[in-house]
Formats: sequence, structure tokens, C-alpha cells
Amino acid sequence: MVFAVLGAGNQNVPGEFKEEYEAAVEEDGLGDLPNSEYQKIGLFFGYIFSTLRVSIGDFDFGGANYLSPEENMLYWFIWLIVVIVTCIIFLNFIIAEASASYEKVKENLDAMINKEKASLIAEAETMFFSSKKDNLKFPKYIVIRKAEI
Repeated sequence: MVFAVLGAGNQNVPGEFKEEYEAAVEEDGLGDLPNSEYQKIGLFFGYIFSTLRVSIGDFDFGGANYLSPEENMLYWFIWLIVVIVTCIIFLNFIIAEASASYEKVKENLDAMINKEKASLIAEAETMFFSSKKDNLKFPKYIVIRKAEI
């Protein structure tokens, strides 16, 4: 969308790009001009699709060649700010998701530990000789009490 603000890629804005656009159209069609692939859908939707491509990492820096030095500096400054801000946002999102997953695991940790202990006890009982089993050593239920603190 930076090109839309600066007018780069818009053949209706007077300047160096408009002259090169008109010369390229007269010679051999649109060629490698910025946003030439979006001519059939219009510049507004072309800039939206261009922004979508940038958001998935497909950076097309060809349009920067048509900017003046001041516009070029502004373009690279805005591009750098956008990349840094999106990286910070995505990293914060990843940290938040990892923290939420940790909290879910932490909530159920005691229950999972007790369940695993019970399954190990049950497995050990099945391996014990049945002639040696009695109700005193192997009760039907195991009662666990925890002191409230």
C-alpha cells in the first residue's frame, strides 16, 4: 500500500512513472512495470492483492526503481517499520500461545500424574501371581487423601 500512497504504479499520477508507463505501452505492452499484472482488476484491488503478497513474504521491490530519492527513502523506511512491527506482533502471538498451552498442561498435571500412577499400579497387580493375591495386600479400591493447605 506504500506505492498507493506515493502514487508509484498508478499511471494516472503525473511523474516519471506515468511517462515510462505510456512509453512502455506504446512500445510493447505493459512489460515489467509494477502492478501490470493487476491491470484487469484495477489499481485498488491490485494494491490489495499486492499487500496480500507482501503479507505472505513475496516482496516485489521493482516499483522502487520508479521513485524519486526522497520517495525511495520513505518507501524503505516504511517497509522496515512494517516488517519490524509485524515481527513483534507475531512473536508476541507465539509467546501468548505457548503460555496458554503451558497453563493448560499445568492445570491438568496433578490429575495426569495420579492417573499414570494408578495405571502403573494396575499393571503391576496384573503381573503378580494370583495365588499370592489377597484382599489385604490388594484392596479393591485405593483411597487417596490430600491435606488442604
